[in-house]
Amino acid sequence: MKKMDKVHLQETELACSDGGEANVDTAEHLRWCARCRSVVAEYRWLGEQVVDALAAAAEAAPVPRPRWRALERRVIAGRRRRVAGWRASAIASVALAICTVLLLSSIVGATVAAQLASPEAVMTPLSATVVVAEGSVTPDATPTPIVSYGESVDAPSTPALGPIPTPPTPDA
Repeated sequence: MKKMDKVHLQETELACSDGGEANVDTAEHLRWCARCRSVVAEYRWLGEQVVDALAAAAEAAPVPRPRWRALERRVIAGRRRRVAGWRASAIASVALAICTVLLLSSIVGATVAAQLASPEAVMTPLSATVVVAEGSVTPDATPTPIVSYGESVDAPSTPALGPIPTPPTPDA
């Protein structure tokens, strides 16, 4: 049997009996003892008062309101900074590509110009004159003999290619 003060239950047993933790002996004692039932009722009332006081204190405590406008401004500013960064990066990439193309074109152009300027690569063609028929002259034409199908005619001879004659200089 539980320890009892002469006839009544201990305070700890009475305080715990309200929470449904009472055993069979405690429940039997509470059925016939009015004093122990009133102590249990006082503990129940005290528990309700504590719960109500805590709820009132929680409602009275100032809760900081969220500052949504300030948070929204920070988010928008962050997005703008990221977009500005992307744009600056794109502009820098395009400028780098243009500079690279210009640099490469100047290097390649100088190399091609150097190859074309070499003396062994430059040759000037001589102009030729061909007599086509009956004394007509066509400059810069390919020398081709005239062949007629009816009668055989000797083709005029092709002039020899050579340097252009220079005019005589007057003697002083």
